[in-house]
Amino acid sequence: MNFREIVDSIAEACQWKVDEADGSICIEVPTGNDRTQMVLITDDVDVAEQPIVRYWSVIGPASGIEFKRCLEENAKLAYGAFALQDDQLVLMDTQLVQDADPMEVGASIGNLAAYADRYERDLFGIDKF
Repeated sequence: MNFREIVDSIAEACQWKVDEADGSICIEVPTGNDRTQMVLITDDVDVAEQPIVRYWSVIGPASGIEFKRCLEENAKLAYGAFALQDDQLVLMDTQLVQDADPMEVGASIGNLAAYADRYERDLFGIDKF
């Protein structure tokens, strides 16, 4: 089973909406209380040129964010880490494609969505991403 088939089977089992845009897999994950969070998956390679996927979810604009707090929160996160991407504060995680296990892929997507949604709500008070 290739990586995309793993994602599609997990999304179907969890009733997550999957789309594709600009070369990214886009997954809309319900997070409770009528909220959802988008998790995007993009292809990349690591320093050893091994194929990886990069999971990321936008939290909000990076302007005005206390980055020391983000770094402190990074030490507590079980999945992903705070990062900056295109002037947006995001949560990001990576995984080797060759080692992709359906349980780990599902856990990464679900937990990244839950954490990103929580920080989006706590830091910005919105449900935009």
